[in-house]
Amino acid sequence: MRPGNIEGRADAAGIRLRIDDLGSGITVFRLHSRWTRLLGFESTFYLLGDLLIDTGFPHAGSLVLEALESRKIRAILCTHQHEDHTGNAGAIARRHHCPVYLRHPELRWSEGTAELAFYRRLYWGRLQEYSPLNMPESFDWEGGKLEIIPTPGHSISHVSMLDQVSGAVFTGDLYVAGSASAVMVQENLCELAESLVRVADAAPRRLLSGHGLDLANPGPHLRMKAEAISRAAEKARNLMAEGLSLQAAAWRVFPRGHLKDLVFRLGTEGEFSRRNFVASALRCAPEISSRTSLG
Repeated sequence: MRPGNIEGRADAAGIRLRIDDLGSGITVFRLHSRWTRLLGFESTFYLLGDLLIDTGFPHAGSLVLEALESRKIRAILCTHQHEDHTGNAGAIARRHHCPVYLRHPELRWSEGTAELAFYRRLYWGRLQEYSPLNMPESFDWEGGKLEIIPTPGHSISHVSMLDQVSGAVFTGDLYVAGSASAVMVQENLCELAESLVRVADAAPRRLLSGHGLDLANPGPHLRMKAEAISRAAEKARNLMAEGLSLQAAAWRVFPRGHLKDLVFRLGTEGEFSRRNFVASALRCAPEISSRTSLG
């Protein structure tokens, strides 16, 4: 089959699902809701042969189950334990009688997932209990081998997955935008910058994110973001050493878009903000810049 659109469908709640063939055995499932359209991005998950990478968000559960009904799924591999990525893992696993894999499954209800903030329940829906197995180092599939790359930072459970045949790397939320920016309250900038470099070192030829990004030759982009995080984190630490508050330092590190940041900070009950970036920079060791050196 030539790459291109396969089908699309929608439900009464305004959630839409579009399915595209990307070639090389990769099918992408693109989910939109009224909320994601307002925010300007989509939630995506993938089928690589008979391996399902992520599962979409709970509010889209009926559409997702219907779309996967006739497909063979041997295993579900989760990039990380957030509801827009693992939201339908349990339901799909029961329907297809297949295992679910997650890095650090024993920690899956940490980092705010045990009791989701209101905005996360509104946007995505509540996570349901499921029983993941510990993520192995690799998976064989009918077209090749999938290498699992630990990429913590956004979440302690986060992994990226490199298909050694096509060169495509599935990065979940590791790389959503190209610059240093607001982060969630639990994020670790040191680990995030190191994870970006780790994936770049694996020399992927294509990046497929959990929110619709399809990027060719991603290595330089990953390294540039790691460097941007390092510079911004160092500036944040220097400003805090001068006696600035978290908010004042955040304004200096990110001199534009203050109103947008305020809207996100209030709308997420403080869970996502530039102030969180400064707080995480303080938790990081000063060696972050040397560990993510582009040289």
